[in-house]
Amino acid sequence: MKTKHFLLAALAAISLASCSSDDFVGSESSPDKMQNNTIAFGSGFKAITRANEHVGADAANLLNKHFTVSGYKVSNGATANDAATSSQVFYDYVVNWQANTAGTTESNTSDWEYVGVSVAKPSTLCKEGTDVKQTIKYWDLSTDYYDFIAYSTGTATPVAGKTAAQISSDDEVGVVAIDYAKKDTKAYTFAGTREGLAKCYIADMVTVKKTNYQKEVQLSFRSLASKVRMAIYETVPGYSVKDVKFYTDDTTPISTGAEEEKAGLFTTGSDAGKDYFFTKGTFTITYPHTGSDYEAEDAEFHADYNVAHTSFTPEENSSKTQQLFGNLEYTTADGHEAVMDGTTEKKMWLGRNLNEASYATDKDYYVTMLPNPEGTVLELRIDYTLVSTDGSGEEIKIYGAKAFVPATYTQWLSNYAYTYIFKISDNTNGWTTNIVPVGGTEPTDPAGLYPITFDAVVIDTEEGKQSTVTTVATPSITTYQMGHDVLTDEEYDAAKGDIYLQVIINGSSSATLATDLADKGKLYKLAEAKTEAEVMDALNLQESNTTTSITGRNGLVLTEATTEAAATIPCVDGNNITPTAGSAVKFTPSAGTYAYVYEVEDKDDTYIYAAVKLEERPSDWTTRDLWYDDPDGKTEATTFDAGTTYYKKYTQLNKNLGVKVIKVK
Repeated sequence: MKTKHFLLAALAAISLASCSSDDFVGSESSPDKMQNNTIAFGSGFKAITRANEHVGADAANLLNKHFTVSGYKVSNGATANDAATSSQVFYDYVVNWQANTAGTTESNTSDWEYVGVSVAKPSTLCKEGTDVKQTIKYWDLSTDYYDFIAYSTGTATPVAGKTAAQISSDDEVGVVAIDYAKKDTKAYTFAGTREGLAKCYIADMVTVKKTNYQKEVQLSFRSLASKVRMAIYETVPGYSVKDVKFYTDDTTPISTGAEEEKAGLFTTGSDAGKDYFFTKGTFTITYPHTGSDYEAEDAEFHADYNVAHTSFTPEENSSKTQQLFGNLEYTTADGHEAVMDGTTEKKMWLGRNLNEASYATDKDYYVTMLPNPEGTVLELRIDYTLVSTDGSGEEIKIYGAKAFVPATYTQWLSNYAYTYIFKISDNTNGWTTNIVPVGGTEPTDPAGLYPITFDAVVIDTEEGKQSTVTTVATPSITTYQMGHDVLTDEEYDAAKGDIYLQVIINGSSSATLATDLADKGKLYKLAEAKTEAEVMDALNLQESNTTTSITGRNGLVLTEATTEAAATIPCVDGNNITPTAGSAVKFTPSAGTYAYVYEVEDKDDTYIYAAVKLEERPSDWTTRDLWYDDPDGKTEATTFDAGTTYYKKYTQLNKNLGVKVIKVK
């Protein structure tokens, strides 16, 4: 009897964009209200979805109705060779939101006011602990331009000069005053806990030239923290998935089983500098690309002109390697697998396609995290139950299925939102038994151990510029094409250019980047769209094999295609990746279906004897050691009788392969 195996595939969308509900402040400009050359400020929030824009009071509430600004007026000198000189105009001024006050004062055009605000300012203006009352400022027409740097601590309480180690409350953030002279190395810093830092916002520098002096200064803010969420869906033909349980580590025996109902991922290493989730740290904000060289439209770094850069130094971790995201949002039945509670159908099944994935959530879909500059391998490990949709009530329990998210895609950045979506399909590297030997953690029977495919997607959700698809199996295969958006199109586009591939070999508790793709990796173009399992079957049970193509016993034809080494992987916003030598290849696609194959191990060949009812004498009938009268291959067939069932001998190559099917339109 043939054994049915099930594959867990995982699709992770890592959104390289501003966080979902508190991204960046745009502007509300009211230049017609300007009076007497007064300097005034305006702002408004816009969400990354572009469906919701936050302006006015809504924007002010996201900033907790205040932000801090430092302003500097700059003169280039009498001649082009004179060095620019600057002087400070705004000394860390606090600008407050006052509803329905726009136009009531010379300095207030959009309900944002700084004049008369009395604050304790530990700056060069006064001694720490004393108050200063902010005064009105006017444009100085003798200068060439102004630079403005701004931030907001939101609902956190700013305290002067405290380090992360000195912060004991989630309500506090240690702030070092803005230093324009060090804008390219240390303009200012935030220090504190994960909860406190998550409340803060930063802004790009705004340069205002003389031609715009009598206009409102428009500031754009964005969130300082990172956000992470996860979801799962399934595509198993004829089955629905219920009772997904999560392991909290990779050492729990599957005989014990997973018990956690909340979705969670955990790290696989023990390096305190990257493999734990950080609880405290310090952000340093810099503006390294300012000035006319970067401002020019045709300059190499124009896109980075005046952009606020963040670097994060972790100082404390939680001593935990797991992060929980909340309970999965299950859906209703798809066929006759429904369990009814009176007349109300229970929502107990995973979503069945990408657009209906079951997200993990309690109150907020995203969990706020501090950045991880190095990245760490994240692991998903689960048990789940398959239930037939035909009404038979058949159930199959899968134990210990797992997927790895490569460290390349867990280098969380400030103001970016990351989504990991895991897909369960029709083969698995889990087991259909949880019986393990005494002292062991996994079953000794390898039956059912098939690759787990993991699709990791990196997407700029504001512009849809970058999508990365990773197949995490044994081994894991990562595919990526610049400009591909998997959330709107699960196929790559030949018009968008090269597709890049990397491979991670993952064991039970480790993950290693493969650097021998030139020797062990191969790319094939398929005659028709097939699944990873069908490609593996064709490669291990071959009907024929030439120098350029393979025809599987299942009829699938694979034609070898060409890859070449990739020295650079282009990514969104110019954040290009330089891979380790030998670890990345690329190919230029055309429309159709491809399969990238990486060979982990080539075991000894075995033989199988497949039953075939022959109505006509096959062309290879006279080939020795090929056709048999019995299913054990003991009696070679010599006499052909039409309508008789014979047994054809196939070589089972027993190759341990990682396969990723790549569809291109």
